Amino acid sequence: MRRKAASTGEIRAKWPMVRMEIVTGRERRRRWSEEDKLRILQDAATSGLSVAEVARRHDVVPQQIYIWRRQLLAKAKADAGAHGAPPRFLPVAVIGETEGSEAPQGEHAAEKPRGAARQARIEIRCKGGRVLKVEAGIDPAVLQTLIRSVESA
Repeated sequence: MRRKAASTGEIRAKWPMVRMEIVTGRERRRRWSEEDKLRILQDAATSGLSVAEVARRHDVVPQQIYIWRRQLLAKAKADAGAHGAPPRFLPVAVIGETEGSEAPQGEHAAEKPRGAARQARIEIRCKGGRVLKVEAGIDPAVLQTLIRSVESA
């Protein structure tokens, strides 16, 4: 027994509002500038959104963001190997005096010599919520090693 061909009305009832885009000519690849790639990677790293959401926002596939990230890390490692670690800017927050850090008063004030200055401390918040507290005069190479070990732990 042979089926009767569906009419246009039956097809529309079955699949309402199907959108189809036909691309004619040669398909072109988009070329992303380094600035655009870095802006998208920055968005993926700092926005709190998933990589898939950032990819949709910028009309790229998520895998493209992972590829750009891998390429950027490889380039940074190559630069670090050739010139030492490249300098980076990190977010810093200056926090005022805390209760325990006030100047000594009363009888305890005499215990501390007048010329002795208190060594400044730096508090660094690393990935995963870890906090690293170090003296301000720490050697930069030692600090870099400490930060890397804390973030990789």
